[in-house]
This record gives sequence, structure tokens and C-alpha cells, in this order.
Amino acid sequence: MLAASFQSLNKAPSDALFGKVDWPSSIDSSDTANPDLQGLNSSIKCLLLHRSDTNSRALQPLYQAICDTCTLSSEASRALYQDTTNQIKRCIEILVSDIGSPPMRTDAQACAQWAHQLLSVWTVCRSRLHLVAQLLFPILADHHHNTSPYQLLESLSFTHLTQQIRTVLRAQFVLVSGIVALVQQGRVGAQNTDSTHIASPLSRADLSESQSLEDPVSSSSHIPDTTDEVKSVTDDDPSCIHTAYNLVHLANEMGLGDALQSALAEETQAYTAHLEKVWYATFQPESLLKVVPELRACLDREQRWAAWLYEPTQSHSIIKQMQTKLVTNHTEHLATLVAYLLKNADQRGIAELYSLLGFSNALPTFQSAFASYVEEAGMQLMQASEEGLIDSLLTFYASMQHTIATSLQGNSAISHAMRDSFEKVVNARDSKPAELLARYIDVKLRAGNTIMSDAELDQCMTQVLELFRFLRDKDMFEEFYKRYFAKRLLLARSASDDAERSMLLKLKEECGPDFTAKLETMLKDIQLSDGLAAAYTERRKHSPFDFEVSVLTQAHWPTFPDTFVQLPEEMQLEMNRFESFYETCHSGRSLHWRHALGFLILVANLGKAGVKELHVSTFQAAVLFAFNTVPLDGEISYTSLLQSTQLPASELKRTLQSLASGAIPTRVLRKHPQGRDVNDSDSFTINQALRNDRRRIRINQIQHKDTREEQKSTEERVFIDRELILQAAAMRILKARKTIKHAELTNEVVLQIKNRFAIDASELKKAFERLIEKDLMERVEGDRGLYRYIA
Repeated sequence: MLAASFQSLNKAPSDALFGKVDWPSSIDSSDTANPDLQGLNSSIKCLLLHRSDTNSRALQPLYQAICDTCTLSSEASRALYQDTTNQIKRCIEILVSDIGSPPMRTDAQACAQWAHQLLSVWTVCRSRLHLVAQLLFPILADHHHNTSPYQLLESLSFTHLTQQIRTVLRAQFVLVSGIVALVQQGRVGAQNTDSTHIASPLSRADLSESQSLEDPVSSSSHIPDTTDEVKSVTDDDPSCIHTAYNLVHLANEMGLGDALQSALAEETQAYTAHLEKVWYATFQPESLLKVVPELRACLDREQRWAAWLYEPTQSHSIIKQMQTKLVTNHTEHLATLVAYLLKNADQRGIAELYSLLGFSNALPTFQSAFASYVEEAGMQLMQASEEGLIDSLLTFYASMQHTIATSLQGNSAISHAMRDSFEKVVNARDSKPAELLARYIDVKLRAGNTIMSDAELDQCMTQVLELFRFLRDKDMFEEFYKRYFAKRLLLARSASDDAERSMLLKLKEECGPDFTAKLETMLKDIQLSDGLAAAYTERRKHSPFDFEVSVLTQAHWPTFPDTFVQLPEEMQLEMNRFESFYETCHSGRSLHWRHALGFLILVANLGKAGVKELHVSTFQAAVLFAFNTVPLDGEISYTSLLQSTQLPASELKRTLQSLASGAIPTRVLRKHPQGRDVNDSDSFTINQALRNDRRRIRINQIQHKDTREEQKSTEERVFIDRELILQAAAMRILKARKTIKHAELTNEVVLQIKNRFAIDASELKKAFERLIEKDLMERVEGDRGLYRYIA
């Protein structure tokens, strides 16, 4: 019954496909009476035909039934195996005859087609060997303990196939040429299309059939195991690459590896030379930008294919040669794209270029180009107008940080190089950036800055601190910051005490407590003055006007001009009363009045313009008080104002400009004749035509605007302080060491001071000489390079 089932399934399939074929048989005559064995033998014949349409799935349950019901003798199993091997040899001969003769050597396309046909037929044959091995496994495994049935069968068939190709077809060169041609097609196809969907190196029909049965045996060494090379050939690769992938393994197994490697190396060199010629025909940025993604995709693809295309000992050197010719030899041209991409904020382009140069170990060139762009672009910003310079620097630095974080994978080496270049930019104009940064902070922390919320202001100060870290002359910043800080405190222009304290805390964390000691004392003085003013106010309950005084510690506050001004008698009397009160609280202390930063709120009758509350400086108030001596429409000459206020001429002219030539809504005086500049012959009247709906008017306080001379004076004070700081640092070291060499003393002083300012060698030498002049240290006799501390 079982034999009948086999015969029905495999009824003369060979006759239908090939005609009558004389299949040799080694089944012993003693076994001819076993119809099941004969049926199995017939089925194996059908399966080995690469053009057979036998359904292999139906054989499995039938064969299992044979194993369960029949016991084959050892002689029968050996005979079955021998008969199967004879059938394999005959199958290979038919396979080779189906392939046909190889084409002419010069026809690369025909070679590729022939090689592809060879692979297709051999793939089908190999899949059928899998099926036969599955059927014979229980029988043959008992007699070949060390080798799987598939390995025996496939080794035999492969050896016979190699012999047929070499001796009958003499097609070694054709196979190699076909593989090279397929690789050429794959390279061209990969460049000309974004992606091509490929199902498998096998055809879909063959793949489905070869996977229809589970393989109970281990894979043969002759079949490439793609699990370790799953990324070497992907579905996006052209179909010819899938074919080449399998043919390379086939050629290597046939002993054609040396010839194939030589041909592939020659083809790769020619391909690389062609790409170099095409891609670098011009060095215009627009052209190179198109090359970068194509070049990276090419190198990625070639490295992926190298895992199976070349011998392991050669693949690295071949890819290295491609990288050298296509990238390393042209890094200077590719690096010119860095500035172009950064200037245009092309984040994708800069990421692709970084990836390409990083892949080819050319990042030092990229890093150098990046740093050069930062320096060049930053220097252009520094040459621009001072207005908006700090905002421009902050924006530029933030953009470079963003580029490094997002497009350059946070590369630390490039980040350090960028910071070094940015430090050169920030310090390119000596002390000017320190002054501008202090002024920028002053604007942000002033009262009336309603553009930012508290959180936004804190974030802004954090960003400013990033820029502050690049300043070499932090002591210069400290001096300018102290001046602006003093104005905010004394003129009540600070946005809030919390904001001021927050900024001081940031500076303290960055530079240490010594840096902010004077600033913190200034803030403390204002708080103590508030308490003192409250006590004084409680004592003078019946005063006709409010009177507040800020008592400052002179050593900790910046020096402001001691400008005398003649005040009304009432104000002078109040000042005298406060001095008496202060002496009762702090005996032995004296007060020195500084009017440059004082301010008043006074009520002014402007005639037809109405009654206004004017927020003015002490100097502006002194000028306005002079109009109490004339009628409402009266006129006062410049000469009279000079005598009554006793202000210096330059200060009086600036004050009159603020009152008569400032913003139109704040011009409470009218100058005769009209014009901005104040001359000695001018006269002034109350501006009754003033148009301002607000009751309180704040008049710009330009009476103490920083001039170039004052800025120069500030810088001179800083340089004087530097010498004292250097001397103090040297003395601390000498006291601890007693004797020390010049080089060691220099290094230790630099180490202590480097966070405050950049030390010049001449300044350090001058400080040492002054200590010697003061007999605080001396050079050791006989060794002028050694210093000794003098107690």
C-alpha cells in the first residue's frame, strides 16, 4: 500500500521532463522484493532533478511511515546511499548541460548572465540536496556518526560540479569575469537609485520551497551562513549584488579565490579613480555639497560589501585605499565646506560632512576648519558697532554650541577648539568686552526692564556668565560692574534685590568670595542705610519734605567725582542735622557728601503745562530751584545759573542739555536761542508748552555719563591694583617658602592670579622689583635666580 502511494506520487516524472533517462541503480537484487525501498529510490530520483515539480512536502509523512513499518538492513541502506550518489552525479551532468557553454571572455554582460544562470541552477540543486538529506537522515545517520548526510551528499555533488565546470566547460575566467561585471552593475545601480527592493539572493519560488521543510541537519561548510553577514547585503542593494554575493562564495569554494581577488582589486581601483575624477572635477562649494552624501553612502556600502567581496586580509587595505583617494587626499577641499555650512546654518550638511571625515579619520582637519571659522566670524562681530555686540556674541556662541551638540555628536575635541577660538575673539579688544559686558548686565538688571520675567532674567544671566568665563581680565570687569552696580543701588534703579543677589552668587561661585567681597559690602551698606534713614525719619517727624541718605563705606565703593553744588538753604540745613544725628550714632566718623549720584522728586508748577512731579538728579534740581527767584515767565541767563549753582561749566552745560534738549516730552526748560549746544550767551525759561499727560516725569540723568577720560581712569586704577595684587601674592608665597627660585615664584603667582586677569611678564617683573626696593625680599648672593624673604 505504501509502495503504491510512492509510485502514484512519482509516476514517471523524469520521462515527462527529460524523456527516458538511464538512471543507474545499485539496489541489490535481494532487495527488489521490497517495494517500499524501490518507491523511495524512485522518489529521490525525482527530487534531484532541478526542473522537477514534485511536491516534497508529500514525501515526508510517507517516508515516516516507511521508517515506522519497515526495518532496512545495513546492506539495503548502503545500497540506497550508493544509488543516491550515482543519481547525484548524473543530475550534475544534466545541470551542466542545461547551463550551456560559457560566452566569449570579452563579453562582460554575457559572462554576468552566464554566471547568474550557473548560480540559479546550482541553488536549486543545493536546495534539493537538503530535501534528500532530510529523507535519508534516519537511515544514513546510523552508519556515518561523524558526518551529517547533507555534508556527505553536498560534498560529493559540489566536488563533481567543480570537476565538471573546470574540465568540461573550462569556465574559470568566465565565472570571475561574471562576478566582476555583476559588482560593476551593482555599484552603478546603487549610485543611480535611492533604494531597490530585493527579496533574496534566491528566487522567490526556490526560497519558499527550500524553507518548506525543517532542516534536521547542520549547515554545510559549502553553503554561506548569512547570519554573521546579515548587514553585508541588504534588501536595498541591487539584485545583481545579491547574485554576486552567492557567486563569490561559490568561486572561493571552487578554488578561484586568488584569481577573483586580483580581478576585484583591479576593478575597485578603476572604480575609485573614476569616482575621484567625477566628484572632484570642480571644487565649488555647491558641487562639493552634493558629493558629500554620495561619498559617505559609497564608503558605507563598500565597507559593508567588503565583508564578503574580499578576503579578510585584503578588505581593510582596499577600503583604506578608497578612503585615501576619495577623502584623505581631498580633506583640504572638503574642509572649505565647514565655513560655508556654518555660515548658512546648514545643520544637516555639517552633520554629513562631520560623519564623512570622521569615517575616514580626518576629523583633525574638520576641527581646525571649525575653529578657524569661529575665530574669523567672531572677529567680524568684534569689529562691528558696540551696540548689540554682547547680544551678537551670545547668539553666535549659542549657535556654535547647538551645532556641536546636535550635528557633531557633542565632540569634546571640537568643543575645546571652539572655546579656545572664542576666547581669542572675546579678548581681541583688550578691556572693552569687560566694560560692555558689565554695561549689558546693568541694562538687564535695571528697574523698568519689563521685557523679561524673573525666570527669563535668571536664564539670561546664566548665559552672560558663559561669556564672562572667557574674559581674561576679570578684574577689569569687576571694576566696571562695581560702578554700574553702585549707580543702580544709589539711584534706586535696581530691578530687585533678589536679582542682584542672584547675580552676585553666580559671580561668587565662578570666581570665589574675594571677587564679590566689595560688591556684597556695597549691598550691605544700602541695607544698613535703610535702617539708619528709618531712625532719622522717626526723629524728624515734622520735616516739610522727605530726606534719605545712603551712608557708604568709602573703601568698598567706586570713586565718583567730588563735585560741589550750591543747594537751597532748606536742604543744606537738613544735611547739617543728619551729620549731627550720625555723629551721635557713630562717634569718630566723618561724612563726605557726594552729590553726583543724588536724586530728588520735586513738584514743579509749569504754568500752562500744569503741575508735575519731576524725578531729577541733584544737579538738575539745583538748576530748577534757581527759577524760584524769577516770575513764572521769567528768563535766566546761563551766566546767572553758573553763579547760583556754582557747578563746573562742563557739568552745568550737560545738565541744561538734559533739561532743555533731551526727549521732547521731558523738556521742562526752553533754550533761547534754540539748539542743542549750550553757549555762554544762552538764556532759559520754563517750557509752559510742554506736552506730557503723565504727572510724574523722569528726566534722563546724563549728569554723570561715563566719558572716555573716566573709562581711562578706571583702567588706570585697575592696573595699579594689579601691581598690588601681584606683590601680595608673591609675599604670601615667600613667607611660606622663605627661599624660592625665580621660575617657581613666577609659576605659583600665575597659578594664584590666573582667574582674575592675564599676567604680563613685564608686570610680574615690575612687581618683584618693587618688593626688592621695599626690602621685603632680596636676591641670594651668587645666585641671582633665587629669592629670599626678608622678615
